[in-house]
Amino acid sequence: RHWSNGEAESCVRTGVAFEFVISYQSNSTKDTMSAKITSGKPRGEIGELTASLQSLCTMGKRSDQELRAQKREVFKKVVHYLTIGMDMSTLFASMTSCANLSPDDMVLKKMLYLYITHYATQAPDLALMTINQLHKDCVDQDPMVRGLALRSLCSLRVANYMEYVVSPVTSGLEDRNPYVRRTAVMGVLKLYHIDSDTVRNTGLLEQVQGMLHTELDSQVLGNCLAVMIEVKGAKKIVDKILLYNLLNRIKEFSDWSQCQVIELAAAYEPASEAEVYDMLNALEDRLTVPNSAVVLATTKAFLHFTLGMPAIHQQVLERLREPLKSLISRDDPATAYAVLAHVLLLAKRAPIIFENEHAAFYCRAHDPWYIKRIKMEILSEIAVTSNVYDIVTELTEYTRDVVHPNMAREAVKAVGRIALQVPDMGGIVERLLLFLDSHCEDVVAETLVQMKDLLRRYPDMAEVCISQVHWQDALTPAMLGGADAKAAAVWIIGQFGQHVSDAPYLLEPLVQGFATEDVRVRHALLTATAQLFFKRPPECHKLLGAALRAGVADSLQDVRDRSLFYIRLLQANIAEATRIISPPLLAVTNFSEALSPEMKEQVFKEFNSFSVIFQAPSSTFLDEQPGYHTLDDESAAKGGAAPGVLIDNSTNLLADLDEEARPSPAAAGNSSTPSGSARPANGGPLDLDSLLMGDGGASNSVQAAHTAAPPAAAQSGGGGLLDFGGGAMEGGLGLGGGTASSGGKGSSGGGMEDLLGGLGGDAHPAQTGGQRGADVGAPGPVLVLRPQGTLSPTDFMTMWTSLPVAHSKASMLNPETVAALVANNHQDFTAHMQQAYIINLASGGSHPSYKYFFYGMSQSHGAFLVEFTVDATKLSAVTTIKAQHQQAGSSVLAQESASLVEQFAELWGNCLMGFFR
Repeated sequence: RHWSNGEAESCVRTGVAFEFVISYQSNSTKDTMSAKITSGKPRGEIGELTASLQSLCTMGKRSDQELRAQKREVFKKVVHYLTIGMDMSTLFASMTSCANLSPDDMVLKKMLYLYITHYATQAPDLALMTINQLHKDCVDQDPMVRGLALRSLCSLRVANYMEYVVSPVTSGLEDRNPYVRRTAVMGVLKLYHIDSDTVRNTGLLEQVQGMLHTELDSQVLGNCLAVMIEVKGAKKIVDKILLYNLLNRIKEFSDWSQCQVIELAAAYEPASEAEVYDMLNALEDRLTVPNSAVVLATTKAFLHFTLGMPAIHQQVLERLREPLKSLISRDDPATAYAVLAHVLLLAKRAPIIFENEHAAFYCRAHDPWYIKRIKMEILSEIAVTSNVYDIVTELTEYTRDVVHPNMAREAVKAVGRIALQVPDMGGIVERLLLFLDSHCEDVVAETLVQMKDLLRRYPDMAEVCISQVHWQDALTPAMLGGADAKAAAVWIIGQFGQHVSDAPYLLEPLVQGFATEDVRVRHALLTATAQLFFKRPPECHKLLGAALRAGVADSLQDVRDRSLFYIRLLQANIAEATRIISPPLLAVTNFSEALSPEMKEQVFKEFNSFSVIFQAPSSTFLDEQPGYHTLDDESAAKGGAAPGVLIDNSTNLLADLDEEARPSPAAAGNSSTPSGSARPANGGPLDLDSLLMGDGGASNSVQAAHTAAPPAAAQSGGGGLLDFGGGAMEGGLGLGGGTASSGGKGSSGGGMEDLLGGLGGDAHPAQTGGQRGADVGAPGPVLVLRPQGTLSPTDFMTMWTSLPVAHSKASMLNPETVAALVANNHQDFTAHMQQAYIINLASGGSHPSYKYFFYGMSQSHGAFLVEFTVDATKLSAVTTIKAQHQQAGSSVLAQESASLVEQFAELWGNCLMGFFR
């Protein structure tokens, strides 16, 4: 069917979707056409607007006033639609034609220019057609038209049009009208962000900087100053003549421009004290203006000028107190919060300024929650002996706020901070402990958190504080709300369990629900149960075993690693485990949550910025440099090859290391194996050259070993907390008869099997077969790797060819682990293994097969060689270990050799597990 325009428009308006499918079939008699058009509501609106614009291009029977009003209505619709996100770019030509027919209508011009600048980047070819009209308007007699055209021209944001924009901007900077000049000045900044090189080469920046000394209009001068500060920075443009000129005219500027002038003054370094006084006198009246931005900018300048004059600096701080207090009392919460953040910074730096004005920071009923919180922070900072009880009494009232429990917690936190910093804190601690009797769970929970920090600062108060806690009431850790409160209660019980009679039984419900607790609580439970075991072994024997068993089975790697670490400590030496897990509690003077003095000083230097609001230096939330780097950059920095680049023999680190001992290329070629191929079943010769230099090897390095103290060997001996020969600890942890040794095994029916409640076999989870030795009670050899060891590639190949396989194990990987293995040119993985003194000799390959060769040098038992093969397609890995000391002849030496291989395999497996994702 053939559709007329009226029918089609009617169908669209009634919501009927119809389609014209146009196909042409040529034959000798006729052409057949069928039409199919799909359209929805946006299409109908665009069609309606297109028709309206086309009809408005002719005068018709309408008067000029009616035509102008109808054009404005259509243009308003277009602007409305593009504002809500509809695509109106197809109307570009119609909009331009319709507006050009009414060149004297300023309203139409403004809407047209808004439309053009909005779609210029999406349709640069269409925007190019408007350049002529914009150029024409830039020389119009009306300065409003010139300024509007110039602003629109600079807002096109198309780098290819810079040549069309520079000339009008240059002329605009010299225009006789100040409106056009200040528009041209801001246009320079817009062009600088589009193409900074062009702006520098055309001399626009120099022209703007020259206007700083010659411009008479204050608004134009303010724009010039803003542009130069953003482009070059205040310190690079400030000089005495310019600054004095601006300060003498500062009252002529707008509030925003006054902030720019004062920022420029803050960057100036006065040459003498007399010059400082001149600056202070010139800016004195700016402290009384109603604009908070001007007051804070002036405050920054005053503090900067007097930093090197302590006496004057103190007077300045006192002078600033009243202006800041007047700003705080305003009803605008956003302004009040910004000012309070700056007051908090000053209170931390010099609390004496506000110590007599503490009542000004009391919370009002209608204050928003964020205002109340920062006021309580200020109160805790300005608390001294003379006002502390008034402040604590006020904060105590806030803890009774049952409507806003978060505010009650903040009040308790403020009291806790005061107790930590006020010397005479006896009464404050008593007031803090009274909060434990509150009927509000949030208050009780926060009180325990603050009590933990208090005991870290004053460990001698433990007995007094803990005696006030009624653990048998509603204060059992399992009944507390919030992970922080539970972790704090667990820490207190574990650290001071000797003062809590039912300590093991209080932790028992948490250990039973170990997997459901927050990770912070799980970590605290592992440490607390171990600490309680050292203090009260008979009662905590089963509790510790249950906690360690749950920790080993945990899904989080951090929790699992801590559990395994504690198990190995208990295996190795109880005295050392006690020293590491439960050392004497030292008083903590500074908490890690507090900013360091350097960071505080940096925040103070960035006064009147977001750094004060965030209470952190700008470097922590602004990236001046990219926060990432590519592998190519890293390889270039280290002098290495980028991934995928074949390595030249002249830069081969292995070749430089052992050039004389390496076999000739011909000899090496006879036994070469392609990189990434499977290891020969008979452990045949291995060609490292093929891996390092063939098939696009990804990495080639010999890494230096880290120097660190070797792990402590297991110590033997009886007595202490665990009597391994029976006696006092019989029926307790009971690690079996004989001596405690990381290499030996206790007798059956005791040891770590009993502690962990049947965690699995013996206490050495990574063992892979072989006998422990004929004499179970005798200590076996202990594996200790040397922190430094050098094994040449030739020696590695020779040993690998001659030695049999001692251990082989296949592992399944996930995609995240494979990505982590090959990331950073394999260096993350090799560095991780090297922390255990397992040194990487070579690594590389190409997707999907990768190979790694490691070795470990024992202190007195030879070398261990490792081949680790990864198949990224099958997500599998194979570990093959060979040992140099296997060639011992006697059965005793063979048993010792097997034990050492097992220990090395366990070390390798644990390190590998620690890297798995």
